[in-house]
Amino acid sequence: MAGDEAWNRYLTWSDAVASVAFPLIDEPLPVYLDLEDEVLRAIALEVRCLGDPREGLGTTVRDVTVRGSSFSLDGLMRRQREWSLSRESRRGAPPSLAFLALTVLAAEDMGRAEDDISPIAYYPRLASLLGLPHDSYDVRHQYPQRAEALWGSLNRWLDELDGTRGTPTAYALRHRYVGLPLSQALVREGDRRKLPLFFAQYGLAAGMELAPEVLQRYLDAWFGLESCTASAPLKRLWARDSARERIATVASVELVGWDGTLPEGETSDAPQLQRLGLLAQVRQGFMGSSLDIALTLRQSATDDHEGQMEVESRSDVWLPLTFMPGVANLWRTTHSESVDVASVLEGVVKLRPLGSDSTEPSRHYPRTIVPFVLDEMQSAFLEQERLQLNVDSMLLIRDSGKAGAVSVRVEDILQTCARPGFTVHRTFPGLPSGWVLITDLQLFGAPAVTKYNELVPLARDQLTIAGGMRIPSRVRKWSSVAPPELRASVESQPSLRITLSTLDGEDDTAEELREWTSERGAFVVPLSEIGLGDGDYRVSLFGGNAKSAIQQTTLRLRSADTVDTGWASVARLTYRIWSNDPLGALSAQEDDPESGGLIVDGTLVAGGEQGVVPDKRATATVSWSQERPFSESLVPIQVGSPDPTSCVATGAHHLEYPTFYGGHQPKYIEGTCKYCGLVKRSPGWIRPAWRSRRQVSTVTVEVGDLPPVQGDAHLLWDASLDALMNMGGGGASSMTSVAAQIDGTALFTSGYPRVLEELGHVAIERESDGTPLRWEISPTCLSVRADGAADFIGYWPAALRNAIREQAEAMGGTYQVVRRDGAPSRHSLVGLGPEEVAALANDSVSVAQTASSLMLRVLPRLSSLASALPRMPMPGYTNAQRYDVRSAAWTPTGDVAYPGAYRLRRGFETLDLFRSKEDISMGTAVPASVYLTKYLAANGLGISLMTYLPEKGAVVVPRGCDLPGLYGRALVLAEGEPPQHGALTVAERRRNCLIYPGIPQEDADLLLTLLTS
Repeated sequence: MAGDEAWNRYLTWSDAVASVAFPLIDEPLPVYLDLEDEVLRAIALEVRCLGDPREGLGTTVRDVTVRGSSFSLDGLMRRQREWSLSRESRRGAPPSLAFLALTVLAAEDMGRAEDDISPIAYYPRLASLLGLPHDSYDVRHQYPQRAEALWGSLNRWLDELDGTRGTPTAYALRHRYVGLPLSQALVREGDRRKLPLFFAQYGLAAGMELAPEVLQRYLDAWFGLESCTASAPLKRLWARDSARERIATVASVELVGWDGTLPEGETSDAPQLQRLGLLAQVRQGFMGSSLDIALTLRQSATDDHEGQMEVESRSDVWLPLTFMPGVANLWRTTHSESVDVASVLEGVVKLRPLGSDSTEPSRHYPRTIVPFVLDEMQSAFLEQERLQLNVDSMLLIRDSGKAGAVSVRVEDILQTCARPGFTVHRTFPGLPSGWVLITDLQLFGAPAVTKYNELVPLARDQLTIAGGMRIPSRVRKWSSVAPPELRASVESQPSLRITLSTLDGEDDTAEELREWTSERGAFVVPLSEIGLGDGDYRVSLFGGNAKSAIQQTTLRLRSADTVDTGWASVARLTYRIWSNDPLGALSAQEDDPESGGLIVDGTLVAGGEQGVVPDKRATATVSWSQERPFSESLVPIQVGSPDPTSCVATGAHHLEYPTFYGGHQPKYIEGTCKYCGLVKRSPGWIRPAWRSRRQVSTVTVEVGDLPPVQGDAHLLWDASLDALMNMGGGGASSMTSVAAQIDGTALFTSGYPRVLEELGHVAIERESDGTPLRWEISPTCLSVRADGAADFIGYWPAALRNAIREQAEAMGGTYQVVRRDGAPSRHSLVGLGPEEVAALANDSVSVAQTASSLMLRVLPRLSSLASALPRMPMPGYTNAQRYDVRSAAWTPTGDVAYPGAYRLRRGFETLDLFRSKEDISMGTAVPASVYLTKYLAANGLGISLMTYLPEKGAVVVPRGCDLPGLYGRALVLAEGEPPQHGALTVAERRRNCLIYPGIPQEDADLLLTLLTS
């Protein structure tokens, strides 16, 4: 047995490997145990090894694993088990790291010609590094037994750190044990840095999950190009069939971790990187659904156009067109740009940076069939070359002109290869005339015969985890409240098999939980139906009777019961209001218990009252009854239209393909249109019409028995709140990411934080203009409404909620869950008296009685807010609108020298400002939320936007005039419901409005006093 000194030296090397190979990083990028010379030297320097680093590492590992001529991993496994049993221990490096580093060195030595060992032999090289004979039985026997547990411990360690040291990459499909170290050593860092160029060139979306087999098809074409930027050693490796799957596996891992950014300084010689495309979203609102289509532009990180572009119009004039930045280095046209959608779909779009006459423009060509695939990072559907297997998609189909009734033929094809439940829309708000929209589309197989290239996926076999609610994190995880689906399709094998295994075993080994099989080539597993708890799971896809997986992926499920590792470090936010600084009514701030002042924390109010005495009577008087002023609508930009007889209009492209001289058949064939330059790619595995079925191993996928596509907005709303409880808090982008999974449109993602803030579930720190900066989940509280019911507000993990529910039911109370549109379900206790509800309070649970009225009584007057708001010099602008209070409508203006609320446009920015008389004279303005500026403008006129209906006990305001900050929360807490959309007849005109119910007269009087003084 190795002595303590040998083990101490070994563990020092493991710590050094962790420090150098897996340092703390800001972004959750894939990380590799890649022992290039400089990395190995840095590790040796860390442990003060002055000799050869390879020899030093080998000697250290040998001292704890080799005794005489015997090799054993038993001692290492014991220490590994001790490490894995303690969460505190797992914050440090796994003891296995030094040994794993040596196994990677053995993988890197494969293929060297300096020795007499076969280039494809692995175990002889590992034995040599351990100082053992090349034919050592112990090495060949012990390593395969322990490999998956040891490499699994590394992956688990990285997962538990939530990406702070990177995301794991040690996975093997075939070559089960040797494939693990090979996954780390095969593709060096320099080549991994160039993979984003390959992804962008072939239109792959950031974060996309593709099976290695699919990427092999793309990589085969890329390595065949003269412009391929891969290194010469990697090109030589690709020439070996045995290495292709391993290289594709690395590329698959890198694609999942790619954020869309292209490497700086390496894009000048790479073709087709500036990609002009389309983005589609279906807006969901109180007025119904509508289709939104925008132009997108993906450029390198070094471009400095700042969104200022110009597009060639139909009259051959270049007109300015503004783009706004999104995530993953993608820019899109702003929501307010008026571009004629039909002309974008049917014409050749030419785009270039503003004022760059000599620059060759980017082009987007019209298509008869436009496939859109959901991009999770954008929370929108992006135009792709073709549909992909198993993922959420949409189709736009031109059904006019020479194209004829293409949509009917496409619909017939989709009936045979798409999951049931897709919807064909021939009329739809926002859809241009002559076009058909197909939504809720998931393709599960290639059509048996079709001339429509867009319907033929490049993959034959694919496993996808999709749907549900993803929790924003440094690693990929889902909410167990709304888990995803497992979607699989296999055409290359007679059957498919999916296994679900746990990864929480003592030795990090997998225990199989479920298995599903299908002889129909397609399968969908809604995980919500099998009740999986929080944990980490391995999902594997097998074809036929194969023992090696076609594809494997990790599924992580979390909830409020298993909080994120960063939960404890989230900033504590409260709304603190001082008499000399009332801005806490609009924005939370980091809590300081020593600072004093009035405090609003969730639904709890502490520190006394402001003492504002109501001096006005709220009535049904309406101050916004005037007719809306006339406003000219913008004329949409018409982009260029091609010759109606040309191939870009008819779709009849003259594609030129490379000559096939026999021999190796490429993974896919690329053709270029002789006239317009359009590139189309066709899978090389598609069966030609003249070849019999028996000559090609292809299974016809049967989709009829798949469960239909269906969404559940209620479930996503509930899961979104649970996801926020899991995170505890964070930057505004994390909340936007959660909201976008319910509805990715800007209107919804901007309103989602306000809904949760009004309900009291979150505290939000905002900039002066109302933009959210960061958020925190509110403390656990039972908020008692006027009718005596107690709502669950703030942080309520399921275990705690169930415990309180049991106590309440033992007292005779009833637990109620009410689903609602546009907000999470309301969980309440009814049938209990005030004393009984108060008895439920403990160290974890607070009780807030009459929270609505108490909160109103700590709020400041609007006039004091107006005085305290920070000013800025009046900015320049491209165009402006002024809010007309008496008609509750925006109207264009060219003069901003009057007091009131303004909305300014400059570039892709929209600024909401208020100007008082003092601001006009001083040349300043107040940046604020659009809602606050409207109330400040009304207050400046001495009137109020609120109306009170005494007989209904309801406060009514114009639609789009949500009460800002805690003013809105105070009213919402009265009945625990967000404001309702309604209509009010004013001066014989029907006006849309928002209704806050359950407000008594005295509270309405106080609110009117606060808003008009």
